Amino acid sequence: MQIADLNQHPGFAGQTAQLLHTEWSHLPAWSHQPTILARLTKRNQTGSSELTLIATPDGETVIATCSIIRFELDDIPAREYWIGEVVTDKKFRGQGVAKALIQQAIARARQQQIGELWLYTPDQQAYYQRSGWLAVEQRHIAGEEVTVMVLHLAQ
Repeated sequence: MQIADLNQHPGFAGQTAQLLHTEWSHLPAWSHQPTILARLTKRNQTGSSELTLIATPDGETVIATCSIIRFELDDIPAREYWIGEVVTDKKFRGQGVAKALIQQAIARARQQQIGELWLYTPDQQAYYQRSGWLAVEQRHIAGEEVTVMVLHLAQ
């Protein structure tokens, strides 16, 4: 399993956008694949503090992705960096791929001296809590009831 930065492998952007669209096309932010692709392209510009990681078992197929996104929810400015767009192709779930991507994203956030990461999830609260994330609030986002969580990173 290879984990790579999308900005170093832009040829995988289309597959990554397709993976996100397949998983969440019923939600507004992921309902239009060209919009997802544009968002990924912008996020992964050289020099950006944002990034998208991809996992590929064979160097040809994207099976999972995870991003660090600035201001995914922008109503509270102190909540700057978010883990988001974490998804694994259904055929590869349960193999630790998403966990490896999240761990790599956290390591990259620490390298960038980011003090805390945020995320929201409708159904994976227990998983994240086992990894040290703290539930902060319940919110209604994009038609879903979600839990907003934070991970304080040691500097």
